[in-house]
Amino acid sequence: MVENPTLIVIDDEAIMRDGSSRILTKENLAVVTAENGEAGLELVKAAPEKFDIMLLDLTMPGMSGMEVLEQVREIAPFLLVIVVTGYATVDTAVEAMKKGAYDFIPKPFTPDQLRIVVHRALEKKALEEETKRLREEARKSLRDVAEEKSKTHTIINSMTDGVLVVDKEGVMALLNPAVTRFLSISAEE
Repeated sequence: MVENPTLIVIDDEAIMRDGSSRILTKENLAVVTAENGEAGLELVKAAPEKFDIMLLDLTMPGMSGMEVLEQVREIAPFLLVIVVTGYATVDTAVEAMKKGAYDFIPKPFTPDQLRIVVHRALEKKALEEETKRLREEARKSLRDVAEEKSKTHTIINSMTDGVLVVDKEGVMALLNPAVTRFLSISAEE
């Protein structure tokens, strides 16, 4: 799982912000709330790396959830956004997903429904982090192999004894300058 995950809940209804916050803090998650899109967007702009998941109401006065979603995609593309709305339609869900939402949950929802969708998002986040870590490890391993190969070639080339390596077909795969001098050939030959 993600270490010390932090969620931001952006909803104009205090009961939804407070209820979501109570449910999620019982799951040992840090929760920050915002009463509208503008306030939530400012919090994300101030510290984009702070948040792992966003619960975002689509229908709010002022800046709509869709507008917030579009801007969040630019500011924090790694932030998983779960869209929440009382006016759930398939078209709305599809539009939100096209704009980069991770998931969709209709109001009213049960505490279990909220926990499930948030835990699923945290699992996705953990898998993304693990993938990133493994890719970096693979890149590091390839760099190490290249470095070792370079060191090995340097050692072989500086040896006074001849070193000649052939593959299964008898084709020379590696030779050092001592071999070229001994055989009176150039390395290209």
